[in-house]
Formats: sequence, structure tokens, C-alpha cells
Amino acid sequence: MSNLADKYFDRPEEPEFDICMADFASEYEIISINKNIKNPKTPIKRLQTLNFAIKKRCNRKAIIRYPYFNRETDRENYFENLLSLYLPIRSRNELKKPYELFYEIGEIFDVRQQCIRRVKEIVYENRKKYEAHLKETDEMESLFNQLSVDMKDNEWAEIVANKEKDNIWSGEIELEDNPDFNILHKRKNKNTFIDLKQTFATTDEIRPFLESMNYEQQEIFYYVREWCTQRLHNPDVEPLRLFITGGAGTGKSHLLKCLHYEATKIFSRKKQLEPDENIDEVHTLITAFTGAAAVNVGGITIHSAFGIGTQNNTLSDNLSCDKLNSYRCKLGTLKLLFVDEVSLIQASLWGAMHSRLTQIMGIHSNTAIFGNIGIVAIGDFYQCSPVAASSIYSSLLWSDHFEYVELKINERQKTNIFFSQMLNRIRKIKKKEDMNKEDRDVLEKSHQRYLNKEYHPEALHLFARNAQVDAHNEDMIEKICTNIRIFYEVNNNDKEIKSNGRTETKKNSKPLRLAKNARVMITKNICVNDGLANGVTGRIVEFVENNNKDVSNIIIKCDSSKVGRLHRVSCPHCHGRDTICVMRESNTIDRLDYDSQSKKTTKQFPLRLSWAMTIHKAQGITVDQVVISTKDFFGSGMGYTALSRVRILEGLFLIDLHFDKFYCNENVDRVLSQMKIMRKKQLIFQESSQFLNILFHNIEGLKCNYKAFCNYHLLYKADLICLAETWLKDDTRLDHLQLNGYNLVHKTRACSFVSNHLLHSQKGGGVAIYFRETIPIKKNDSYAHVNLECITVQIEKSNIVVIVCYRSPQQDKKEFIVNVIEHLKQFNIDKNILLIGDFNEDSLENKSKPIETKLENLGFVNMFKDMPTTNSLTSLDCVYSNFILNKVQYRDVTGTFYSFHDALICSIDIENKEKESNKEIEFNDDEQMDTDTCLPTSLSFLEISKETNKRKKNTTVKSNQVFKKIKVLTNGNTRNNLLKEKQRLFLRNYTNIRKENCIERRRGTFSSNEQLSSIGLKKINILADGNCFFRAISHQLYRHEDDHLDIRSETINYLIQNMNDFAPFIDEMYSTIENYIQQMSKDGTYADHLTLSSTAVIINKNIIIHELEKKPLLIPGSDFLEDQLHLFYDPNIPHYDSVVCIDDTPAFLSSEHIVFT
Repeated sequence: MSNLADKYFDRPEEPEFDICMADFASEYEIISINKNIKNPKTPIKRLQTLNFAIKKRCNRKAIIRYPYFNRETDRENYFENLLSLYLPIRSRNELKKPYELFYEIGEIFDVRQQCIRRVKEIVYENRKKYEAHLKETDEMESLFNQLSVDMKDNEWAEIVANKEKDNIWSGEIELEDNPDFNILHKRKNKNTFIDLKQTFATTDEIRPFLESMNYEQQEIFYYVREWCTQRLHNPDVEPLRLFITGGAGTGKSHLLKCLHYEATKIFSRKKQLEPDENIDEVHTLITAFTGAAAVNVGGITIHSAFGIGTQNNTLSDNLSCDKLNSYRCKLGTLKLLFVDEVSLIQASLWGAMHSRLTQIMGIHSNTAIFGNIGIVAIGDFYQCSPVAASSIYSSLLWSDHFEYVELKINERQKTNIFFSQMLNRIRKIKKKEDMNKEDRDVLEKSHQRYLNKEYHPEALHLFARNAQVDAHNEDMIEKICTNIRIFYEVNNNDKEIKSNGRTETKKNSKPLRLAKNARVMITKNICVNDGLANGVTGRIVEFVENNNKDVSNIIIKCDSSKVGRLHRVSCPHCHGRDTICVMRESNTIDRLDYDSQSKKTTKQFPLRLSWAMTIHKAQGITVDQVVISTKDFFGSGMGYTALSRVRILEGLFLIDLHFDKFYCNENVDRVLSQMKIMRKKQLIFQESSQFLNILFHNIEGLKCNYKAFCNYHLLYKADLICLAETWLKDDTRLDHLQLNGYNLVHKTRACSFVSNHLLHSQKGGGVAIYFRETIPIKKNDSYAHVNLECITVQIEKSNIVVIVCYRSPQQDKKEFIVNVIEHLKQFNIDKNILLIGDFNEDSLENKSKPIETKLENLGFVNMFKDMPTTNSLTSLDCVYSNFILNKVQYRDVTGTFYSFHDALICSIDIENKEKESNKEIEFNDDEQMDTDTCLPTSLSFLEISKETNKRKKNTTVKSNQVFKKIKVLTNGNTRNNLLKEKQRLFLRNYTNIRKENCIERRRGTFSSNEQLSSIGLKKINILADGNCFFRAISHQLYRHEDDHLDIRSETINYLIQNMNDFAPFIDEMYSTIENYIQQMSKDGTYADHLTLSSTAVIINKNIIIHELEKKPLLIPGSDFLEDQLHLFYDPNIPHYDSVVCIDDTPAFLSSEHIVFT
């Protein structure tokens, strides 16, 4: 039986029904097709497949009813419900998982407004129709939840009869010593396996971090981002192994949050889930050694993430079958793992993590490490190292497998340059090296400020050892607090355990002294996912007592409001308050270890005073003031770690001075020198004035992305910044969108189209150019209105015209190319033209590409034809030129986090006097344009004005056949003539060479594969459809056969241009060169030696033809012997296959193995 959703998805395919499900339920009435309605007031429309029809309601709209899900406790269902109700879709598959991420950052094409829009914006618009007072409704919901929690049982008893009586009865049952009830009511230990879920920050939370990344951080960010994109589309890509290091305050945690957000966003871009995946699939995971470090970056501890014990003797324990299956279900889709504060991780734990990942992923190979999961490790080996253990860089799983990059820009102390420089010097100071005198003086002044007591009384104190920490904390609680309470450990019967003279006092049995307003630290990983982790600090607000006047809970206000958000949803003491509460816990560091403890374990509140803490605990935090004792420093990096916790030098206070305690681990330099450095992209932009540096980007909203755009790391290196889809309106103030040192030219969509055009009133669109103030630019406004979104400028100091253009997916391709050609007509033939933009035609697609084909026929080459330019690895953005830019093209595609499109960057030599041009020659005014074919049976043209057309017509070409010059990249007439002479010699001698060419017979017969393998080669089979020669050439050039039509088209163009040269070699079968060209233009026509020779020239390669029992024959196409492509020819079929080396590398033969013409 069909439900409302089934009928909604089966609604008619008409624009009227491009509505959300809420509108569908409210505005339309569903009726049976068998029901006879006479004279309906509104039209009746039948559903597509179901036996129902719908008609629009005449009077009032219906009130819709839908399920409610709690946003805090059931987030995924909550957002799925929102999207299903208020997002217009035609299929359930259009909703992407995870739903919250899709709601926050997703974009879809709005059919009604004919533009790309944010999902969140569309949902909000539709939701307002049915929830008019959204803000007030949310407040009422919160108030209701608060009241429901605060009401006492006796107040409920007045409403619900016998409530209190039922409570007493149920309580007695639970306390009764009955084995059956013990089984039923046995408290489950839910923490034996942590419920891993994919975590991610919302766009609003992470956007400020992304927009404030510095140049160094952006280089690393886009390096990792590129790997994530490759991994998404190719599971076999080599796993990423990257170590990000840098001094304290260089923004490592900042970068980690940005990387995790972007990686999660990329890996969640699937159209549908795979069969073995589910809604809780984890693609990325952040881990850290300590709970506090994990909370700081929104992650979990390594022990919790992978079920590794916290004791040294439990690190190598294997998981049980049940637990292993659980971890495989949760982590089977893990692709990228982040590990923070790696300097604190001991080598044994690093090895245990490798073993556990290998076990979870089910990969048992000597060469695969960490289960072939990508790993980004973050930390600084110059800071604190593991206590009484070796660091991970001593592990065999480190140096040989990771590349590294170092952050050097200090963000924490960037307002005090001297302090930053001093920290860098102390960071690498060696043990027997004297400290800089200037640095000593600064530290002595910090000691003097301490003696003068210029610090806040409750400023954080850092010590090397716990005994010093405890002593200071005890002093502080006496000074600050009153009504100090003492809490002893309790046993399973809640009886206090007090030490006496006959019992040896354990470390854990020391009583806790706590009071209201005391600074405390959590000492146990209660729930790391919710921020309740070992090392989190706060202040005691209240003690909650039970009926026996014993303290059952301690309420704490944490320093970070993010801690305990999930806890507050269900806790009656903290609901509606910015607090968390703790109860007595077993004396383990992590709840995961509870199963391995004895049933006689004791319990205590997992707290300690925290006016002071150890330096190891403080690693990763930042404060305004810190007071440090240096006398008991016992390891390398402790001094540097302690000093770098404070933001400004004035906030540093030293209790004592021991300069010899400041030293680094000298092994770190050696370890880093042995590691590979992260491969940075080559700088494309050239600094010479000889080059014009151009950046093009489909920005998808200049105003909303302006801050990120201004901070883009390559932006200010460009001379011309060309933008598409600016989404600006005619009344937008451009003075708010200026760049320092640049001028802005902009054109909106409304100004680009006439008022009656379909796109004139649609949102979106718009193009812009920022050009450097030092570059003289002439804007071209002289052309007629041609319904084209474009801006045209001319670089005055060179002969280059730049046209920035955008084609909406709703604009017909034929109309677009006609308008482009119309616009190009105004320019002289000697102009060098750059046509830059997003034409919404994928140049990597194996379908007809009329825009690309037409522009290539006009002599334009797309510099980025072979490069993906979007997140989905399509090539929609392009830079077309009608001249060869430079012998080595400076071009690249670089990602952006704020747009679906990547940025295109190129550097053009504008002073090269020996430019090689693709200019067309004479054009026929009567020739008609055909944008539906890529074969040159109907050749396109550009009309040249009589004033600029000073060249004579080619008298050797028939009057009704005027052809265009092909895009052959030559180095001048001399080379061209020599190559043509070689070609004519080959064609004259071809028949005789084939007759005489043979190799010495071996004993018996041998196959083509044996013949090739004898010289280290092998065949790659090519599809036999008449296009096999061109398919084989495509495979040789690109390792795929898809470009065979393009190669055939280019070959025919060359034959057309050089008809007179080939006419003497036409045999009786074709009679004329025209007939030959016409036949060869047809798809599926076998290529002969004329076509082979022409192809060799246009691709500038020597084609080596292998044949059974014959010596390889060279067909000339290049002046250099090493420029070779290899094909195998079978004359019996006839058929061509591609030839490569046995190891799949390109084939090459020396001159003694080849027959020359």
C-alpha cells in the first residue's frame, strides 16, 4: 500500500509540481482515479504510475502532521525529517548522507529559480510557511523540556494517579535479591565499546578557521585536500603519510580542525551509500594520546578509538571476535586518521595502533602498515616527550614511511615578534649550549615580575612533578575557599575507606579536599566524545546531596562551554545550565578499562585541584598568564613547552631560574633530516615582467566568499583575477569588494541579456576581472548586445585580448557558440585572444562537445583540456587561446574550499617575439556553422572584415572549397618544409619498403606476441571497429581509447590543408583527393599509409609500425628519434593494436632495430 511519500515522488513531471513534500500534502488533495468528480474547480492530474490522481485544494490548505525528533539526542533523524519535508526533490536518492552535513553545506539546483542554491536556504524558506514563529517555537520547546525535568514526583502525582506508589513498587523490585530480576535489571556497561560516529563541525563553526589560514597552512591544507579527492575517486591511491610539525603556537590545532572538516566533507560526497555502509559510517577520525588533547581538537583518545588498553601489559591484547566485528562495522570505511600531539606517544602505543588498524581492516601484508589508512600526524618533537618511554620516531613505523612539513609562522605570539623569536631559539637550544644573553635578560625580568607578584592570584602554575602541584593546590584551596569537604574512596557498598596505621596507604586512596569555587580537573575519560576527558578543567559550582545527606554529584562549570553538551540533555542537574556534573567512578583512567578491574574496586570522584598542573598536562593549552617553576625540569623540551603556553611575554612569570634546564632533544634534528619533505607544488606564477599571471575561478558568490577569496594564498601573485558566477546584483556596492592594488570591472547577468531573454531575470551569474593597477587595461564596450555573460579587456602593452565568459547550464549551447563567434568578429585576425570561463561542458566526457569542437575548429586550444577543474573531477572551466603561449606551459589547477570549482592558474609569456600561432587563413562567407558534429565535413569559420583581410586567396583551392588552417604546432617554415620532405619520401618509397622489409626466419613459426616479447614489448588489444588506428594512437598518448574521434578529426583537417601535397599519392580506388578525404572523414573507415603519415605529423611523433615477420617501420613525424609511438599491424584483418613495454612503460627502440625511409 502506497503512503504519502510514495505519491509525492510519483507526482507529475511538470514545473507546477517542483515543490516540497509539505506543500504537496498541504495544497493538493489525493483522489482515486475511479472517483467521478463532476465539474472540478481545479484540474485533476494523474500520478505517473500509481492509481491515484491529485487536484489542488480550492479553499483552505490542509494542516500537515509529521513526526518530531529531538535535535540533541536524535540529530540524524531530525535533519532527515527537515530535508524530507521542506526540500523539493524527485527521488529519495537526492538526499545525501550524513543529513546534517548535507543540510549545513549542501547545494542543489533550484528548478524554479533556475540557479544553484544552498539547501539550508531552501529548507528555511519552506519551513517558514508552516512554522511562522521559529525562534519562539524553539524557546517554548526548551522551556517545556526544562519544566518536565524540574517537576518533582509529588507534583506529577497530582496529575497522574498512583505515580508515586508505582515508583515505590518498582524500586522495591529492583532492590530485591532475586536472580531472575538481577538478569533483567543488570546494569549494562555501555563503555566497553565506544560508540564511534562520524563527527564534523558545521560550516558556521569552521568557516572562521578556514578563512584565517595563513599561507603555510593553506599549502598543507590543499595538499591534503587533493589527496582526499583522489582517494574518493580511486580507492587504490597510495595512503597519505604526513607529519605536520612546528613550534608551539604555529596553528597546528587550527590546521587540524580545518583538515578534518574538509576531508569529512569530501568523503561524504557520495550519491548513495554502498551496500555494506550505513548511516554511522566513519570516514575520518581525530585521535590524541591524552583526553584533554583530544577534547581540544574535537577527537577521542587512541585507546578509546581502537580498544587498546591503557596499561603497558595490555597494549598488545587482541580483540575478541565480537568486539572486532563491532570495530570493523564502525571503522571499516575509515579513510583518513588524524593523530594529534604525537610527541607524547610512546613507540609501543604507535605499534599497537598499527596492529589494531591492520586487524580491523583485515589486511595482512608485510608491506601494508596501519591497515592502508591515510594518516596525518601532528605534533612537535621539541616539546615534551613520553615519560619513561621511547618516542615514536624510534619506531620502524615512522621515518621511512612519513613525509613531513614544518609550520614556522607563530600565530599565538604573533603580536610580540621578539617573544616568538626567543621561543624559536629556546626550542632548539642544545644541552651544552649557552643561552643567548638577550634571552637570559628577558627570563630574568620574568622572574622579577614574579617576585613583585604582578600576576593574578589564580594564574595557572606549572611544575615538573605532581608533588609540587599538589602542594600548591592545597595552599590555594585554603586561601580561596571555605567550607572545605573531604571525600574518601568508597567500596561497592558505598562505605568510606579510611586509611589507618595497619593499612598501607595507596596513592589512589588519598582523600579529596574540595569546596565550592575550587578549580578542579577531571582525571578520567568519562565521555571523550562529549568533552568529559582527563585533563579538562573548570570550577566547582555546587554539591548535590542524596537523601542520606551524602554528596552524590558535584556540579562543575567547565572553562569551555562545549564540554558536556550531550550530558546536559539527559542530566536533571545540568539541563538548561552551562555545567556538567560528575559522580563517583572506579579508579581507572578510562572507563574502557572497567571490565578488566576487580569487582572489589573502589570508587572516587574523578577530580583533582587544578590551580596548578604538570607541564605534560599543560601541553596543548593556551593561557593569558602562567607561573612556572624550572628547578625540577627533568627532560628535554620541558622548558620550551612551559614558556610557550602563554600568549604574550608580559604574561610570563618565573618562580626560579635554572638556565641549564632549557635544552632540546638533539636526536630530533637527525630524525627530521632523514624524513622526506612534503612535496610542494611548483610555483606556476612567474615573477618576471615578461609574463602575465592569470587566475580564473568560478567563485560561486563573490560577496559570500569575499573574505575567503581575499585570504587565498595565490591571489595576490596574479596580475589578472578573472571570476565567474559572482552572483552580484546591479545595486551591489562594489567599493566593499575591492582588493588592495587592483581595479575591479564587473558585469551582472541582467546587464548581459536583453529583457525578454530567459536568463535576464534569473538569479546568479555575473563575471568580473580584477587587474593590477600597474597594468594598463582597455575595456572593450564597443560590441553590440549579443546575450553573452562576458567582459572583454585588452592588455595595452601587449597584443592580447582577454574575454571572461560564463555559460549557464540553462543557456543553449548552440546559442552560446553563435554569440561567442559574433563577439569574436570584431577583433582583427592578428589579435592574440584568451577566452576564459566556465562553459559548463565537460572536456573530459566521452560525449559530443560542440563548444570545444567549434572553438578548436576556429583555431583555439584549451590549455586545461586534460585537467579536472571541479571537486567531481570534471573539466568545466577552461582557458582557450588562439596562439601558442610558450614552449613550456606554466599552468595548474589548485583547489578551493569555498567553491565546487577549482582555481585555474597560468603564466603567459607576453614578450616572446617568436610566438607560434594557430591563426586561421581565408574563410568562406557562405559557409554555415554546424555545432552538432565534430567531423570536418562542414568546416566552421570566422568572418574577416575587408579592412583587415589583406592576404590573397589560395588559388590552388577550388572556389567552392575554402578550408581552415589546422592547429599544427611548428617551429617555423624551415622545420615544416623538412618534415614535409621526409613525409613525401616515405610515401614514395612505402610500397617498395613493405615488400623488401622482413626479418630472419626462426625455426618453426612464431606469434606476434613472441616476436614482440623478444625485444621486451607486448600488445595491448584495441577495439576492432574500423577506428582501431586512431584508438591505438589515443591509447599511446593518453592510455585510453576515448579520443580517437578527435585525432581523426585533426588528421582530416591536416589532409584538407595539404591536399595538393597528397593528391599524387591517391590510388585508383578513390580517384581524387576530395573523395579520399570524404571517405576518411567517416567514422569506422580504416586508415591507410597516407592517414598514418598525416597523423604522425600532427602529433609530432614518429609512429613505429610492428608487423609479423617484419622489422619495425618508422613513419616520420618528429625530428627526434626518441619521440616514438608503437603500434602492431595485422594485415590479415586488417587491425592495429597498441604496443608497450612488458612493464607497461612507453615503448622505445634504438635506430639499429628500425627500418627508415
